[in-house]
Amino acid sequence: MIKYVLIPYIALGLVLSLTIGVEYTCVGDELLPKYYGSPFVFKQKSLVTSMEYYYSVSGIVLNVLVWSIPLFAIHRYIQHLNAKKAWWIGYRIVVVLLLAFTTLNIMITSVVVGPGFQKGWNYWYIDMEENAKAYQMQCEGEWSFFVE
Repeated sequence: MIKYVLIPYIALGLVLSLTIGVEYTCVGDELLPKYYGSPFVFKQKSLVTSMEYYYSVSGIVLNVLVWSIPLFAIHRYIQHLNAKKAWWIGYRIVVVLLLAFTTLNIMITSVVVGPGFQKGWNYWYIDMEENAKAYQMQCEGEWSFFVE
């Protein structure tokens, strides 16, 4: 039962840290912020300050679901191995480290999160394509490890 909570929690840490992610850069006449995804867009850099980001709730939820699937598969594979006790101790150490990593990422994110739910703002969903279309810009994404 606890694994059904821990695996999405660890997936949240992978998403927020952008361990594997996409950085979208928009090119055109206007200035648009950078967008980040893992694979869905969930994070937007503020144009006002370099220390503030806006997060999309729906993007985070979708990315957590996407990353939870391979994590569940890895967990099931390790269970299927039914390996020696030393293997399980190593696996549990890795899980504890990932839990600490996730907690640290959540704490860091809480410091840089912008005012996304004030009047007139909607951060349930970030529509990068609509913003780029409105300003006649092209946005291209590049996959990388440990984005920004």
